[in-house]
Amino acid sequence: MIYLYIIIAVLVCIIAVLIYKNIKLRSGIGKISDQLEELVSDNSEKMLDISLTDQKLERLAGLFNKYNDKQRQVVAGAIKDEEFLKDSVANISHDLRTPLTVILGHIQLISKTELTPEQRERLDIVNNKALRMKELVDTFYEYSLVTTSKEEMKHDKLNILNMLIDLISDCAPLMDKKGITPQIDFPEHSVYIYSDRNAVDRIFQNLISNSIKYSFGDISISLVSDDRSVVLSVSNPIPEDSELDPERMFDRFYTGDSSRNSGGTGLGLAVVKELTEKLGGSIKAERNGNKLIMRLELPVGSEK
Repeated sequence: MIYLYIIIAVLVCIIAVLIYKNIKLRSGIGKISDQLEELVSDNSEKMLDISLTDQKLERLAGLFNKYNDKQRQVVAGAIKDEEFLKDSVANISHDLRTPLTVILGHIQLISKTELTPEQRERLDIVNNKALRMKELVDTFYEYSLVTTSKEEMKHDKLNILNMLIDLISDCAPLMDKKGITPQIDFPEHSVYIYSDRNAVDRIFQNLISNSIKYSFGDISISLVSDDRSVVLSVSNPIPEDSELDPERMFDRFYTGDSSRNSGGTGLGLAVVKELTEKLGGSIKAERNGNKLIMRLELPVGSEK
């Protein structure tokens, strides 16, 4: 009988030890989970604490730390490469602008001289190509300025309804040339926001000119507002078989499918995204059948 008590006592001790180890193991797993959650939510940059009672958990935490360190090095390298790319784009585009200006100036001087019809035709081709190159270089330069500028956005009171009407009027010749009739749905009253005039104007220009350029029919432009934000929607028809990916529309250098690949840089909408985020707004694109819809939301803001 005494042996039975001894066996029971040993089993109780073993169970108690196992329960204790299980509790410590659960505690260690919970500790690692909490620290990983902090890392994932970007609330902490600390390494995982490997002062744990379980050797296997310590090893696991150590492996996590090594992986985390490698990821930090990768991110740091990517940021460095991104900054280098931005600086390179800025420098190259800046260096190209001066010789292009000189080339266009000399083309204008030559065009004023006596030329044969064949010479004038060739000169027109050169002039058009130089102007196209200037447009591309200016786009690269604009993007580099937007992404590298450290200046704070201004805070002016803007009547964006008037800005949109003026812009649509400016684009009228281009729309007439493409046979586009804009479908406009604007409020009957003025719409004001407090924001940076140049940034908002550039955003509107890029969105509407992009829609006109790649539209396969009439475009639609609407504006709605409330006390907190304004939403501008710009839509245009696209081919049914278009491979356009709305989720990549604002990616740098994305030119979409062949229907949109007309020599553009894929930076116009990237500029829109950069400026929109600097203004505290959001921009997204979606496809509804043969319609591409872009929705821009900007905060109304308040007078400072």
